[in-house]
Parts: sequence; structure tokens; C-alpha cells
Amino acid sequence: MAIEVNRALGSHAQGLFDEAAGRGRRAIDRVQADLDQFARLLVHQVRLRKALADPGLPPEPKRALLADLGQGHLDDASVELLATAATHQRVRQRDFPGLLASLAAMAAFTAADRAGQPDELEGELFSVAAMVEQQPRVRSALTDPGLPVANKRALVADLLAGKVGERAAALADLAVELHEGHDLDTLLREWAEEAAARHNRVVAEVRSAVELDDRRRARLAEVLTRVLGRPVVLQVTVDTAILGSVVVRVGNELFDGSIRSRLEQAREALGVA
Repeated sequence: MAIEVNRALGSHAQGLFDEAAGRGRRAIDRVQADLDQFARLLVHQVRLRKALADPGLPPEPKRALLADLGQGHLDDASVELLATAATHQRVRQRDFPGLLASLAAMAAFTAADRAGQPDELEGELFSVAAMVEQQPRVRSALTDPGLPVANKRALVADLLAGKVGERAAALADLAVELHEGHDLDTLLREWAEEAAARHNRVVAEVRSAVELDDRRRARLAEVLTRVLGRPVVLQVTVDTAILGSVVVRVGNELFDGSIRSRLEQAREALGVA
């Protein structure tokens, strides 16, 4: 769902983000906002998207175009990245807004790292994904083709008000506009996993019928770390639909130990509907 940033572009972008972060929070937040703005703009401005996504067009005329559009308000790091992104990674023109959104997420991760809050941003992105996934009415509204995107953005803003920080809220809002509300939980989950991977960690989504105390969380994290061979961060949500034990998802792999799952497997084995 998320457009993966390749190594060449990722290295180039990270250098620019680190430089901006070195100038202070305002600078890196501005870069994130610039990339966010252009990702949204290119969803609708096809001619501009063609120009910026064209790997055959040299960076110089792109910089001139961006300088004219930005009217001096774009950060230098943003201009450099927007002008050279297509030379480091070629994607279909229709995917270019998604690539810029992934870069905006990287800028947010860098800002969170510099603020000493990487765990907070990861957790908030997973929390939003879980909220959307577990609320059928919200999912139905977000995927309703007759509901304007502005209404979907307002719905998500109301859902998140007071529950997450500015960076997570901005990424969630961008994700809504990028795909008109579709697959919001999937995209946010993938970004959260990318944030964790920056610190060589694996995120395990845990659904449990009851709240897990600190001892059980620590034990589960220890077991998963041993199984996966990498440090594991747990994102735990209570799900009363589970009749016991826990369900753990790591990426695309599911570790299902719920009673409901075992009952369904037994019914299938016995041929009972």
C-alpha cells in the first residue's frame, strides 16, 4: 500500500532530513509540511505531477518551477528533494504522490527521533490503524464513494482529536486524502512498521481478550524476540471478540492462539458448520 522508498532515494532524503533537523524542529517540521502539501497537490495537478515525476527532465528546471510555485516559502531541503526525487527512484506518475507521502513520513520519523519520541509516533500510528480497523462504521464511511474526501478528513480529525500528536494526525490526514479514505489502516500500519525498522525493531500487533499486565507483556515480548531474532515492540489492543489467549500479527504473519480460532479449527475438522 505504501510506496517503498528505495535505498538511493532513502539515503539522499535522510541526509537532507538530518540537515534540516540539525537546524531545529521548525525546519524539519517545515520539510514534512512541504512534502505533505506537494503529495496532496500532485493527486489533482496532473501536469505538475508529470513534470516532477519525469526522470528525463533535469533537476534545474524543476528547481526553478518549485521556486516559482513556492514563492520563497519552501525549505531548501524540500526543493532539493522534490527536484531530484525522480532521478533517484523511478515510479509511475500516478504513484508519485504516494512516494512523496512516504518521504513525508520519513521526515516525521526523523523529527520524532530528534525529539526523543520515536516510540510515541510508532504507537500512535498503530493506535489509529487499530481504531479504524475495529470500527465498522468508520471504515464504511471512509470507503463510501459518495462521501466527499473533505468529510472523510473531518471524520478522522474528530476521531483522533486529543488522542494523538500533531505528527501522527498529519500523516493520518494525508493518508485519507491520498487514497480518498481507502486502506487507511493498512497505510498507517506500514508506516509504523517502517518507523520501527529504523531502529532495527519489529512491531507485533497483539489483540487480547483482556488487558495484559506488565509481566505478561514482558514475557510475550521476550518469547517473540527469541522467535524472530530481533527486538520486538508490542502494540496491544483489547478485543472482546477474542474468547481467550491472544492473537499476534507481525507483518503478514499471524500467530493465532485464541480459543475462538481453535474452536473454528475443531469445527472444520469435524465437518460441523
